[in-house]
Amino acid sequence: MSFLKKLFSFKNHRDDSNSSDPFLKFLKSILGYTPRNVEVFKEAFTHRSAQKKDENGNSINFERLEFLGDALLGASAAMYLYYKAPDQQEGYLTKMRSKIVSRKQLNAVSKQLGLLDYLDPMNNHNNLGEDVNGDMLEALVGAIYVDGGIDAVQKFIQIKIIDPYADLDRLEHTITSHKSLILEWSQKTRNTIRFNTFEEQNAEDLQVFVSVIRLNDKVISKGRGTSKKKAEESAAKRAYYSLQKKIEKV
Repeated sequence: MSFLKKLFSFKNHRDDSNSSDPFLKFLKSILGYTPRNVEVFKEAFTHRSAQKKDENGNSINFERLEFLGDALLGASAAMYLYYKAPDQQEGYLTKMRSKIVSRKQLNAVSKQLGLLDYLDPMNNHNNLGEDVNGDMLEALVGAIYVDGGIDAVQKFIQIKIIDPYADLDRLEHTITSHKSLILEWSQKTRNTIRFNTFEEQNAEDLQVFVSVIRLNDKVISKGRGTSKKKAEESAAKRAYYSLQKKIEKV
């Protein structure tokens, strides 16, 4: 992945944070090194609902780092698969990459690391949805790159995600998109599946979406998420389990 070194540049910052700081201790324990720029990690653990802004009025939250981390995870998974499965073609590689960096997988890694315990704000986490865990992991990956560079982020991804979770034989049998499965089933069986997805109003200024799935005009499931895509996948997962016996017969 040396090409990433050319695409991105970063600056090393020394941080004089107190070594007894619980957050700094936590970072050291999961990163395996002492971070140079603790501020970028604080940003990686800040949700938009904290409503923080810098001196210029720009929002401070993990979304930009999440964007960066998502790209780095995808590139790392692609590189791993390129060498791990030399006899496989593009379709297989694409499918397996999506499984390695699936939301379910990233949520699981994030929970194991305990990232949510340090999210700002510290309360009302239940209102943020399950996928905030994976969002935080992506932001953490982005922060590691900004702080430590490509070698540090590659090492973290390899040790924390690829080594323990990228079992290709197991992943071949996992489901990454319940929405795709139920839509494929509906087409084969000439049933009609419709998604009605809309933004939910709430008193906490959080962006939450609700998706309602109808099978032949009958509501069969509902799901919530911090984006339309996540809400629809949540609803589709519930629909899949209610239709599982029918789907497996096709």
